[in-house]
Formats: sequence, structure tokens, C-alpha cells
Amino acid sequence: MSSSIDFDEAFSVLFLESGWREPIGPVEALRRWKSFSEDCLDGFPWDVDDYNNDLTLRTRLAETLPRLEEEGYDAARRLAGKIEESDSRVRVVLRCESFLGFPEDRWWLRRTPIYASKDFCIEFREAYGVDIEPKSRFDDDKREIARMKAAGMSALDVLIHVRAEGWYVSTNSGLFFRAFREAFPSVRRNRKLVLGWISGEVEEPMLRSSFSEHR
Repeated sequence: MSSSIDFDEAFSVLFLESGWREPIGPVEALRRWKSFSEDCLDGFPWDVDDYNNDLTLRTRLAETLPRLEEEGYDAARRLAGKIEESDSRVRVVLRCESFLGFPEDRWWLRRTPIYASKDFCIEFREAYGVDIEPKSRFDDDKREIARMKAAGMSALDVLIHVRAEGWYVSTNSGLFFRAFREAFPSVRRNRKLVLGWISGEVEEPMLRSSFSEHR
């Protein structure tokens, strides 16, 4: 049978031939689909374009893996099994039969989430006329951040507290920065340092110093 290196190359080539815009290997494809399934379980927090990109990824996997299995790549069969593990998780959320023009074996295109973040629900409703219940861990954290701000907690103290307590948003730099920016839109000078601190590129003393300078 072909080596794992050969499989990685064959996988990437087929994905590019299918119209995928950039090189991607099986490890990254699996990571992205697993991340999508976890995002959906938590209440999808990104926008509709992100959602559709992930669905396109799953469609490409459905088209590519059978071809690679037919060509004798055992790694394709193993990858398909791992993809199915994430499938079984995300099916718990993708349950609304919204787009019946797609066949059942393309269930990720046929069905929509039963819940997601508020902004996603609004955007999805405007784009497709499909209602989704607004419910997500991202929105829960945003509400709690707004509550702390209303109680008088400073932007710096909120940042430190959210990370120290290991909130949901603190596990993803993009979500963390979005939640902070929406709660504290007037804090502009420090945003670059805040993003650097969130992503681990800036140490806490430098962040504290920056906020002290702009009081």
C-alpha cells in the first residue's frame, strides 16, 4: 500500500482539483471538521461564510475519500472513520430539515442547526429565511462580560478575569477579542496590545502598563 506521505500528497491534489482554494492535508481537514462540530455543539459563534466554508470542506471530503480508498489508500479509510466520529457529534445539532433539495447522504447541506449564536441566527435568517434558536456559549460569555462592565469592572480587569477563570471565549483568540471589542468599543488605543496578549505574544505586565498609561 502507499505510504502516508503519498496519501497526504494525493489528498491535497484531489482537494485542489475539486476547487478547494488552497493546499490542505488530511490532518488539517480533520482538525477543521472536528472544530466545526465542536463549534456547533457550543452554538456556532462565527458568521455564515465560515459556516458554508466548513460545509464545503465536508462535501469535498465526501467526494475525495472514496476515490482515495478505491486507489488503495488505507489511510483514507482510517480518516473516514475519524470524520464519522465528528459527524456523529454534529448530527446532534444539525437536525432541522431546511434544504430538502439536497439528498440525505448530504445531510450537512440538507439540515441546519437547532441553535447557534445570536448574530449567526440573524444573518442566517436574512440569507436563507430559516429561523434558528439563538443559544450559544459565546453569547453567554458576552452577557456576563456586559454585566461585569455594568457593575464597574474595568476593561483590563475583565480581560484578566476571563482568562484566569478559563471562560469559553478565552479558549479562542478570535472569539475572545470579538467579545472584548463589542463590550468595550471605546477602548481603541490598546486594541493591538490586547490582541497580542490574547494570542500570547504580549506579556501581562506590558498589557497592564499600557492600560495605566491611557487612563
